[in-house]
Amino acid sequence: MNPVRRTLPIRFAPYPGEALDSWLEAFAARLSCPFTDVLGALGLPNRDPTAAAPVLPRWTTLATPDELAVITDVTGVAADVLNAMTLLSYDGRAVEIVPGQRRVHRQALWGRAGSRFCPACLEETGGRWQLAWRLGWSFACTRHHVLLADRCPACLRTPRLRSHPRREVPRPGLCSSGALSGGPRPRRCHHALTDTPVTTLAPGGALEESQRLIDTALAVPDRTASWSLYGLGGVPLQTALRDLKSLGALVLNHATNADLHSVAPDEVLKRLEQYRTSTLSARSQRHPDTRRSDVHSYFAPDDAAATAVAITAGLRILCAADIPAAADAARWLTERVASSGRPLYPAGVVSVGGTLSPVLEAALRCSREIRIMPVYRLRHRTAVHSTRPPANHDTRASTLPAALWPEWALRLSPHHPNGRPVAKRTDELLAVACLLAGNTTSIQAASRLTGTNVTSHNVSTLLADLTRRSDCTDVLHALILLADHLDQHGAAIDYARRRALFTTQGRFIDPRCWNDLQRRLRSTSAPNVAHAQRWIFHTLTGSPPHLAHPGLAPTS
Repeated sequence: MNPVRRTLPIRFAPYPGEALDSWLEAFAARLSCPFTDVLGALGLPNRDPTAAAPVLPRWTTLATPDELAVITDVTGVAADVLNAMTLLSYDGRAVEIVPGQRRVHRQALWGRAGSRFCPACLEETGGRWQLAWRLGWSFACTRHHVLLADRCPACLRTPRLRSHPRREVPRPGLCSSGALSGGPRPRRCHHALTDTPVTTLAPGGALEESQRLIDTALAVPDRTASWSLYGLGGVPLQTALRDLKSLGALVLNHATNADLHSVAPDEVLKRLEQYRTSTLSARSQRHPDTRRSDVHSYFAPDDAAATAVAITAGLRILCAADIPAAADAARWLTERVASSGRPLYPAGVVSVGGTLSPVLEAALRCSREIRIMPVYRLRHRTAVHSTRPPANHDTRASTLPAALWPEWALRLSPHHPNGRPVAKRTDELLAVACLLAGNTTSIQAASRLTGTNVTSHNVSTLLADLTRRSDCTDVLHALILLADHLDQHGAAIDYARRRALFTTQGRFIDPRCWNDLQRRLRSTSAPNVAHAQRWIFHTLTGSPPHLAHPGLAPTS
């Protein structure tokens, strides 16, 4: 039987967006009683049973349904309102809470401990803390046009890393961290956080607009990010923020201040440089000598300026109109990664910064297009929006003739001013190129599979010529689309089977039958039986006559 609890003598409503621990502390301050008395009245535990040290549970990260029910009974505040005051309302989209524990996974979605804050907001609300300030995605106050403060200016500690001391009466607006003097029971810092200096932002500037865009995405009920790159349907917010984290990590790890002048003002970039050159905190690093060059791929920035620049630069890519536009916007960044000495081919883009969505991966692959060999542009399909990692598509060879169909070859072949093809056997080279689209097979293997004997050098030379010529800019695009069509719909003829059946055949029509046909049809005798044999071979197999049986093939 549950005990009947007495309600508190006053009603004390939370502020919109307030964190649960802030409201509980404000309640204790309003009653002028130690924090532990309010916890006892609410039936909340005085220590976290999952922790070895005697510390209070992190209710703002996660409060159990039973705890919320008791608080509702005693205070009259609805359980759904209380639940929205915890990070559980952001779980799975802006943070990831470790199952069974009241803590945020710091390596996922740029989770962080403690809270940033806006001094002006604290002053206006009498020291009430917003829940959103705890997110790694919050870096600015769009109401007061400032970057959020990261730490207390007196003790230099990040606020709200720990719960408020149980035996003390909370003093909202003052720093509750231990003073620098230390000791087993240090006195509280109690510095007025409303006096913390902050960096001013230009109203309506890029950094402030980035924060507004993030805030809007966090407020969407269906948890969807409808940023331009993701199309009309959008993607789950968690996917978009994972992409943003990956791009932000690349910015922090590789971009220079010269790259970022269009993103942030000089004062913010100066703070970013100080952050990147300072020793990382003990939570992030074992020792400065062992610091990973890509540490920001794993840990959220401890500085609001670094967060602001990273997110704003990343959003410029994710808010591009389409994949080609995003590739153009990301090219400077992937160039900077490559210039750091790290080989960055299309297959390697997926290993930088973390897990990427298909559309961002496609944009980063396309951003490397002008830096890679033409054969890799075919393999990774960077000429089309649906670029993806190459796979085994050798079965496409059965849908391709050894020499591409004349109607296609005529349109796709580069020509001299005199009208003749640039390369001999261009139709065979184009058939091999079509098999290479999105495929992992080697050029030599592709030549064998299509039944031709062109060399890798011939294929590479043709592809290089195609990419250099202004009149052939869409040839790779057309070959990829043709390959996609064949993969999806197949072909009416199994060319591989016909090549196997007829390439070794030395004769298709008896010479006497041919002569009889000529006589009965009163045809000229100029086309002899050899021409007929080669025409039948070419019609049946789609292969040029020089690939026929030696008894049929024309002399060199």
